[in-house]
Amino acid sequence: MLERSLRRMTLDHIVDGCRSESNQPRAEETGYCFELFRRALEEDEQAAWQAIDQQYKHLILHWIYNCSPNLPREEIDEIAPQALPKFWKILTKSTTPVTHRFAHVGAILKYLKQCAVSVLRDHERRAQRRERIRTKLQASDQQLARRLETEQELLARVDQEKLLQMVRNWVKTYVTDPQEQRVLVLSFEIGLSPSQIVQHYPQEFPDVQTVRRIKERLLKRARRAMGDTVQVNGNGSSLPVKPTSHVNLSREQIS
Repeated sequence: MLERSLRRMTLDHIVDGCRSESNQPRAEETGYCFELFRRALEEDEQAAWQAIDQQYKHLILHWIYNCSPNLPREEIDEIAPQALPKFWKILTKSTTPVTHRFAHVGAILKYLKQCAVSVLRDHERRAQRRERIRTKLQASDQQLARRLETEQELLARVDQEKLLQMVRNWVKTYVTDPQEQRVLVLSFEIGLSPSQIVQHYPQEFPDVQTVRRIKERLLKRARRAMGDTVQVNGNGSSLPVKPTSHVNLSREQIS
């Protein structure tokens, strides 16, 4: 009798009754909330669905928060609205009437809670997949960076060796004057300035200008021969190098 009476009531009356019923003990339920769900599921009343959303959205938020209290509030707010559509999608596939499937509104709410927890778990699995992908991509990027760095170092060593060999060949072929050879070693191997060379070898180099003229002559010939720039060190010594390379000549390297 009560069920028939509820079905004849307006939706507004049912909504008001459900709101009031939700504040009462389960033993005092009179069927308003159950009827609201029946109309939404069996009759597909959009206004009934809207009323359910308003009535239970805070409860759904509460369920999700209790299951994952460390989840940021903005994520909970994003997840909660997915529970009711999932609930609708599953139950509307069945032709079994709501009254036959659920004994009371508590059973319906229990199923709605399961749907809320389900969308939460789906969200967590998606987040875990994204994190795994991000970690793999990060590891791949790091591996690629290390490989590129290794390749660049190898190329730099190859370029350095080519340049050294070019310098060696040029020195052996074109630097035959003893004074030039002495300046080459003292400046580029030992790193002495022109004044220091004069100080240590006054008999061979009477003044600084003599050393500078010899160095300038060497550098001009080197530039013409190798066609690259010359890098000048802080002590005034210079060396034919490629724009991105730096070569320190030793006695062993040029001999």
